[in-house]
Parts: sequence; structure tokens; C-alpha cells
Amino acid sequence: MKISIPPSWRTRLDRYRLKASKCRDCGRVAYPASSICRFCGSRNIEYIELINEEARLITWAIIYSAMEGFEEKRPLMIGILETINSKARIMAPLTDVLPEELKPGMLMEPVLRRISEDNEAGLIHYGISYRPVFKRVGV
Repeated sequence: MKISIPPSWRTRLDRYRLKASKCRDCGRVAYPASSICRFCGSRNIEYIELINEEARLITWAIIYSAMEGFEEKRPLMIGILETINSKARIMAPLTDVLPEELKPGMLMEPVLRRISEDNEAGLIHYGISYRPVFKRVGV
């Protein structure tokens, strides 16, 4: 995979901060961000970040076959999650959990994970995944 640095740099905030759009008219949140509300068509939009917001797992798919370069990630788990406060829906990889441990409604949090490495250019590509929220002791 050959990815140049400029596109990676330009899209870093969208990819790493879970940038979403919130409609000031209907109040709904859409991810990924859009300049037009996909629910009511308004252009009265503000941009918010979902990176610190936990989410509940709605549904998921487990992929046992992987394309070249992703064999070590098998089985690949992809989930659809709904953030707790903003109610935005996000499709993202799931990590730090076994397939048999997944349950509808499971509380999850976003984390940064290595996705791939471009050996030619030496770039390491990161992305947001979701993992189960672990019980915090003494907090």
C-alpha cells in the first residue's frame, strides 16, 4: 500500500478525533462529519469530537478471511456502535476482546491502534478502534 504523507496529514483530525457534525436545527449528530445535516437538510452545522465519548455496541460482524497484509488481524471484528451522549452511529474495528465475549449493549471506548505499515515509505498507519470499557478500580 502506498500512501503519501500529505493526504495522511490533511485527514489526521477527522480520523483521530472522530470529528462529527451536529445540526443546530434538529440536534442530531452525524459521523463522519458533513456540512449538510443528513437528517433534515439544514446547513446550520457545528463540528464536535466524539473521541472521549463511550459507546454501546449495537451489532457486529466477524471476518475470518483477510486480505493481503491483514492476515495477523484475523478474526477481524467490525462493530456498529452508538455513542452514549450524542447518539451518533459509528462503524469501527473492535479490539482487545474475543469474538465470544461480544454482547449487544456492551459499553466500549475508542482507542488508537496500529492498522498497517508501509514498508516502502516507512509510514505506520493508525486508526480508531473500540474496546470494552474495563472496570476501573479505585477511581
